Amino acid sequence: MSHTSGSALLIGTLIGGVLGWAGQWLLVVSGNPALVPPVTWGAALGALGAVLLALAWPIRSHVRGVDKKPPVDPFYATRVVLLAKAGSLAGSALTGVGIGFLIFFASRPVVSSDALWPSIVAVVGALVLIVSALIVERWCTLPPDSPESGGDAVPEGEMS
Repeated sequence: MSHTSGSALLIGTLIGGVLGWAGQWLLVVSGNPALVPPVTWGAALGALGAVLLALAWPIRSHVRGVDKKPPVDPFYATRVVLLAKAGSLAGSALTGVGIGFLIFFASRPVVSSDALWPSIVAVVGALVLIVSALIVERWCTLPPDSPESGGDAVPEGEMS
């Protein structure tokens, strides 16, 4: 499995941004109030990032050779890395939606801080999820098998 590419994250952010802004615009044009994201949206996304890191910690410890316990279940490691990949892609789309909300609220004739701050928190929470998911993807990468390394290979993305 390859790591999540920056272009996939950028495309997800752009699509989410367009959908977030267009959805708000359609609501207002049709006479409905705009959606203000709850602050818990950003907090929940940040908490998901922390959960991802906690799930991947045993895998990281085992891959780096710190943990001498029995090997990690490969199905568990696969689930964690797939959850991380899904988290990075979902986080990029939700970052875009939050940015779309921010652009929509900031472009109104009367800017309300009651709408801007929850949107900022949503963007920050989604960015935390993306960063956590990308870190977890790196943690779950096995070191390359090379005869020169003598078993002391460092996982990709880790500094020794």
